[in-house]
Amino acid sequence: MIISLIPTAQDIIPESLNNKSAVMFDILRASSTISTALANGCQQVIPVLEVADAFALAKKLPENTYILGGERGAIKVPGFHLGNSPLEYTSQVVRGKTVILTTTNGTKATRLAAAGAGEVFIGSLLNTSAVANRLLARNRDVALVCAGTRGKFSLEDTLAAGMVVRELVYLWQAKGTKPLADAKQPAVTQEIYLDEVPLLEGENLVLEDAAVAALRLAECYGANPLRALYDSLHGQKLLQLGLEDDLAYCSQVDLFDVVPVYRDGKITLNP
Repeated sequence: MIISLIPTAQDIIPESLNNKSAVMFDILRASSTISTALANGCQQVIPVLEVADAFALAKKLPENTYILGGERGAIKVPGFHLGNSPLEYTSQVVRGKTVILTTTNGTKATRLAAAGAGEVFIGSLLNTSAVANRLLARNRDVALVCAGTRGKFSLEDTLAAGMVVRELVYLWQAKGTKPLADAKQPAVTQEIYLDEVPLLEGENLVLEDAAVAALRLAECYGANPLRALYDSLHGQKLLQLGLEDDLAYCSQVDLFDVVPVYRDGKITLNP
């Protein structure tokens, strides 16, 4: 299994995702909102690119069966039921409903990743272990896709990707025959590898450099993910908007045992 990391949605090359399991991270806040909505009984989430697309799709659905949700510039879209705060997507609001979602970064990243991979898992801090276990079960090469913020590197998305890498390394070593020197610290062998790709001790688990960098970031912030969200530029913007509760919520690790899957235009919990 080779684990690669794509730092922003703009860096996606669809051909490079063929035959890989792709995971999209936009933890502030689209992927956290999607995971929360589905964990709270939402029937499905349909991500669309533009506000106009959301309104057009809503007109095709029966009344009271859908919720329009999303943001532009972190602010709820006028005329929408909800914004992009996961705290809004309670079971009382979303259970049994279709959520039509459009966001500045996350919905675009999901659709771009799917153009190459076909199906895309939705990752966040809220479902780190569940995503790692699903990737291990798939046993395919992995592409961790960070949405980024307006085309730039995002600290919080890379942290979440690194947390998944850390859990994958732990699970991979745990299923092997070699004892774990440290449950969360992968040991690197001293051999020389083809293509200058380091191979972690175990059975053919390869981390490309960007995935290693994300792993080290997770080791740095792992005990206090909220600090990373406060350190991030987008996190600071949300704080300025008075959304500190969103940061606290999105920083929780393994709150849910769910793995949202985007396939054929819809995000569901179907395996």
